[in-house]
Amino acid sequence: MPHRADIDALRAVAVMLVILFHYGMGISGGFAGVDIFFVISGYLIGGILDRELAEGRFSLARFYERRVRRIFPALFAMLAVTAGAASLWLFPADLQRFGQSAAAAALFWSNIYFNATSGYWDAASASKPLLHTWSLAVEEQFYLVFPLVLFAMRGWARRWRLAALSGMALLSFAASVWAASAMPIAAFYLAPYRFWEFLLGAGLALWPMRASGLAAPSTRLALGGIEQRAPQRGGTRTRYWGGGLAAVGIAMIAYSALTLSPASAFPGLGAVLPCLGAALLLAAGPANAVSRAFSCKPVVFVGLISYSLYLWHWPVWVFATHLLARAPQGWEVAGCVGLTFTMSVLSWKFVEQPFRHKEVISRKLLFAMAGAAMAVVCLFAGAALATKGLPGRFDAKVVAIVAEEAPLRAQDRCFGIAPKDVSVQRLCGIGAERQAASFVLWGDSHAEAILTPVADIAKRHRRRGLFAGSPSCVPLVGVDRYDVPQCRAFNDSVLAMILRHREITTVILMARWGKAAQGTAYGNEGHGFVAIGDDQGRAMKPSDNAAIFARGLRRTIAALRADGRQVLLVGPVPEIGWTVPQVLARLELEHKPVVSPPTRQFYERETAVLPLFHAMAAKKGVSAVFPHQYLCQNGHCAVRKDGIPLYRDEHHLSAYGAKELEPLLSHAIDPLFAKVS
Repeated sequence: MPHRADIDALRAVAVMLVILFHYGMGISGGFAGVDIFFVISGYLIGGILDRELAEGRFSLARFYERRVRRIFPALFAMLAVTAGAASLWLFPADLQRFGQSAAAAALFWSNIYFNATSGYWDAASASKPLLHTWSLAVEEQFYLVFPLVLFAMRGWARRWRLAALSGMALLSFAASVWAASAMPIAAFYLAPYRFWEFLLGAGLALWPMRASGLAAPSTRLALGGIEQRAPQRGGTRTRYWGGGLAAVGIAMIAYSALTLSPASAFPGLGAVLPCLGAALLLAAGPANAVSRAFSCKPVVFVGLISYSLYLWHWPVWVFATHLLARAPQGWEVAGCVGLTFTMSVLSWKFVEQPFRHKEVISRKLLFAMAGAAMAVVCLFAGAALATKGLPGRFDAKVVAIVAEEAPLRAQDRCFGIAPKDVSVQRLCGIGAERQAASFVLWGDSHAEAILTPVADIAKRHRRRGLFAGSPSCVPLVGVDRYDVPQCRAFNDSVLAMILRHREITTVILMARWGKAAQGTAYGNEGHGFVAIGDDQGRAMKPSDNAAIFARGLRRTIAALRADGRQVLLVGPVPEIGWTVPQVLARLELEHKPVVSPPTRQFYERETAVLPLFHAMAAKKGVSAVFPHQYLCQNGHCAVRKDGIPLYRDEHHLSAYGAKELEPLLSHAIDPLFAKVS
């Protein structure tokens, strides 16, 4: 039976979108390639299960045997190689995190693991070689449920089965739209918010399309894999409509790839166009000019190896980034692409293909090997954790450098509480004990980074304060940050709490000001648009952020000063743009000099912030302190002192770096605490 080359071509498009996105090659919405894979998967597996149920030969054992033959061999080969590379190259804390993620990937739990660990203090995604396995976990979780659902509906008329699947898809889609705004990390990683994409493909497979002359999802099993039987070529009208559907589908996917970005609400509404585009291409079938042109041999071959390409592309990139101590550039990117394709071809030919032959490995042996592989990976994870990442692999000086990555775990319970819980009783106290709170440290994770020195200063003055902090929430009253929906409500709650309590006389504001004012991340984080807005308008491009930022800061200070509170603005900490402990450790290993970023880059980044802060500090009851006056001297911004990193990542001060700022902070805070309330 002929192979449906157009589906392999669609797989090729999906995987190349993901690779181009991850490799920073100008496709801002390439992550939608994963959603295209989900639609294809639902279409093919839905068609197979529907036909097996209709013919009375459905078997869960046979279904999961096919899944194991298809998914396990290449996945565990990749896990074995990456575990070896991680053991050689990753620093201790990274090896521990890798071990945890490897166990999660082996158990098809990694989407839940990454959702739970992708908090604000988690390691940057570029240091997680197995981050991409979240999509495999979502797929397998769907297939734990979907065959049983179809089996339960096996006696129903087709229209009722379609109606039930449509209802499930609509519920999942509605939940996805809500979660994309309310809890975007969970919406991205968790399976229920993605199920509608599989169900879209499955519904298409069950739809009686022969009446319309379009492609029916006719498939058969082939050595544990899937071959797609092409429908008979229809007449001119069929080919005309099929070609039109295919062209529209390609246009939808292309538009999504070029216009979506990491700042988009996703999946939700953002995933509709790429998923519908994939569905239209599947419905159009191969018997039209557009699909045939789309399905040229090189593209089809990329589709054939797409699973291995997906598995290998991300570890290659992560380890290249780690070894270079920066993101690959120019020919280095080309080298990553070449290595990815080489590994993928070898994986497809020598790992994927042999395991699909039942005569080579029986079902019983296959399941035993799968269980053993899962157990071995879990043992590796346990060893990585038990040995604390094998620090003996590195010189003690290197271990001391990377130890500065440690987050402020003692304050986890204080950071990021819900807006409704903001109160004097619920916020964490800092400074002297058994005193009424007289000040508030208010801001985002940059405020949390200076929490310890502020608390020490307060203790010297026998003052007690409160820490009001939430991830990525710059203390700007009346300002929305659209990728972190709770920020406006959190800041409104903090201001209301302050104004309710007259004993709070001082408010210290600290945040990552530059990102909010510039509208972009920085350095290795990329430069995606970080949109903010208020009641006067929403930023449509990064340069729009500055005016909204200025209005928000003025609004916040005006509200505090109108009620007689004194305000201290803590200026921006220089953003470095690369993970300081990791890079310093790598340079130490290679005996290379450290080059600190020039001060001019800091001033360029904070061009909308520093003049505004100076203007605000000229007002009565408002003062400002500027960390860069200590950190940036002699034309460069320091990243270490006495060999110890001043930062824990690309832009957060380490515990050591924050302590180094204490004299500067004390000079600004002492006069405020000395005043009589």
